Amino acid sequence: MSALQYLRIFNYIDAIARHGSIRKAAEGLFITPSALDRRLQDLEEDLGAELFERHARGMRPTAAGELFLKHAREQRADFERLRGDIAHLRGLHRGTVSIAASQALAFSLFPDIITRFRQKNPGIDFKVRICDHNSVVQALRDFEADLGIVYNVQPSADVSPMLEVEQRLCAVMAADHPLAQQAQLRMRDCLRYPLALPDASLGGRMLLDAFFARSSLSPQVVLESNSFEMLRNFVRGNDAVSFQIQVGAALARVQDGVTALQIDDRGLGTRPLTLAQLKGRHLPLPAMRFAQSLRDALEGAGE
Repeated sequence: MSALQYLRIFNYIDAIARHGSIRKAAEGLFITPSALDRRLQDLEEDLGAELFERHARGMRPTAAGELFLKHAREQRADFERLRGDIAHLRGLHRGTVSIAASQALAFSLFPDIITRFRQKNPGIDFKVRICDHNSVVQALRDFEADLGIVYNVQPSADVSPMLEVEQRLCAVMAADHPLAQQAQLRMRDCLRYPLALPDASLGGRMLLDAFFARSSLSPQVVLESNSFEMLRNFVRGNDAVSFQIQVGAALARVQDGVTALQIDDRGLGTRPLTLAQLKGRHLPLPAMRFAQSLRDALEGAGE
């Protein structure tokens, strides 16, 4: 069997695991369910083990299936790296960079960095998945992302930090908000107004909750959301104040009627924004080059 045939089988098994169903996986792979089921049965016969438990609600990987999926994802990632390396040697400069990242970077920093990178490397395309910090780490483990960028992540033995930049929280508000004209902003100032807070799935909420627990301040929370876009759109139309880390807040810029100011309370503390990869994984060349661009941008944003 050729290497490409093996990769095709890897894709089949990965699709079944992701969809939990032969039928749904077959639809995404553009083959018939019966053909996909035959491929699975043939592979299970070759391996001498069942890869999936079949039950009324779908299909779930067995212990053998989990081992096969890990192997398949590693092999597929290695093949993509090899293809990128060969393309680089041939001067094609083609490839794909896959990234899992915190929402904080989606508003301004990420689009700007990718745009500048593609101006110099037009043959490189991107797959960017925006998710919570736990999902960023899992995407690295599942070989669904070359790079992960996450705020306030817990240390993990299988994830290797490439860069950490301490981040402060900033207040986000309408451009014509009364606080927008202050030279120095304290949390006490913000709490004179209604608050729109990120929920517990977003890293900045931990900083806020810790600060409120230590202080005598009583926040008036009128909105919680797991979407920074939702929070920004909300504060644009009223006097509420929201919060975001500085790398995603577009400090000193007014965009779409929203601005952001750094909060000067020392008691608020900081947490790191981490650029990471799976420990021991050899990154494709496009991902390595883009990681350097991210380092430059994040180090500049942290100053």
